[in-house]
Amino acid sequence: MDTAYIGRLGKEPLAALGVCTSIFYICFYGFLATKTATTSLVASASSNEEAKLVTSTSLQLGVAAGLSVLLFLCFRGPKCLGMMGIPATSDIYPHALTYLSTRCLSAPFFLLITVAEGALRGLGDTRIPLLASMATAFTMATLEPLLMFALGWHIRGSAAEMGLSQVSGALVYSYYLRKRFSSSSAEKSKDADDNVDKSMLTKSGIIAAIVKANASMILKQGSLLFTWAYATKSAAKFGAAQVAAHQVALSFWMVFAYILDAVSVSAQILLSKARTRKSVDEVRSVTKYMTSVAVIQGLIITLIIAGLAPYVPSFFTTDEAVIAQLKTLLPVLSMQQVLISLTFVVEALAAGGSQFTLLGVGTALSALAAITLMANATSVLEIWTRGILAMFIGRFASAGIGVLNVNGLLPKLKFTYSRKGEAKKEE
Repeated sequence: MDTAYIGRLGKEPLAALGVCTSIFYICFYGFLATKTATTSLVASASSNEEAKLVTSTSLQLGVAAGLSVLLFLCFRGPKCLGMMGIPATSDIYPHALTYLSTRCLSAPFFLLITVAEGALRGLGDTRIPLLASMATAFTMATLEPLLMFALGWHIRGSAAEMGLSQVSGALVYSYYLRKRFSSSSAEKSKDADDNVDKSMLTKSGIIAAIVKANASMILKQGSLLFTWAYATKSAAKFGAAQVAAHQVALSFWMVFAYILDAVSVSAQILLSKARTRKSVDEVRSVTKYMTSVAVIQGLIITLIIAGLAPYVPSFFTTDEAVIAQLKTLLPVLSMQQVLISLTFVVEALAAGGSQFTLLGVGTALSALAAITLMANATSVLEIWTRGILAMFIGRFASAGIGVLNVNGLLPKLKFTYSRKGEAKKEE
């Protein structure tokens, strides 16, 4: 939505949004590993009190990380823009600095939302995230035209609206999490006390577990974020029209990426539960079913994007140069959807099978290959058809190895399952 509105302000503000978005991806989404770790710890908690302790500790870590991001961007924002290829002499710079300095104020709220969503995934609750998303979307839809145009804040209004929408989502999460754990604390049972005694989980233990679980996932997420940032930096050297087109394409791509990734949540949870029950047949059944779903939804999204492609450019911008670039980019996006869908689902299955090291290393190698290809790109089109495509091929291949391992199909890494539920490596 913000891309569509900012596109009405001109290609320089739109290009500024693209650069700032990449910076925020690096600063914010590098902490998505904490969400993954929180999901696993909450799902495996032996009692409500243990789940509450995990959630509260993770939320504190998230808010602390958000404050560090806020301070970093406040003091080093101009330097970040320069590293992204936007010097102070650029026409894009004043728009980018305005957006960056305003939106960074919401960093603690964004990371609180991220961790809270991870905790609720572990609890198997999808209702509260839906309510929070609705609150966020309503705030965005209400405030964006008001702040940008009625009050004349322009790009600052868009940044303020994004921040306020994240505040509204954080308030929803905070209210319902407090309510949920307050009621569960009042209903503590003897069984819960016994489980706490068995687990002896402490706050320091939770932090240690999160840090340990984060290592590989931070490598994975960091590699992805650096690749996307490098893609934007590469586009910036081709001029405002091309980086603006890249931003529109990325925003349009993200809409469908979120749709495709929704199935990944189910894939990770289902495979995790299948492994908990130590049924290799169930693991293989989940894998087969979810990959089939990935192919089908990828084909559907391919058709949808192909159908919308002729109308999308004029919806986001009126600049003829940007529209011309988009007409070449959007057909490429549509053809990549099956691969993207499969990559998301296969990575989720690998994560459900605790193949974190493989995911981290595989993504890092894929990012390296993508960056190498993008370094020699001569247009935005080549960035997408070479670098970004290579990144997804590499991610799919490395995650696929992990899924084969979880399914016991790699001769040297097969697992047998005991009746007591412990996976043992075959000698």
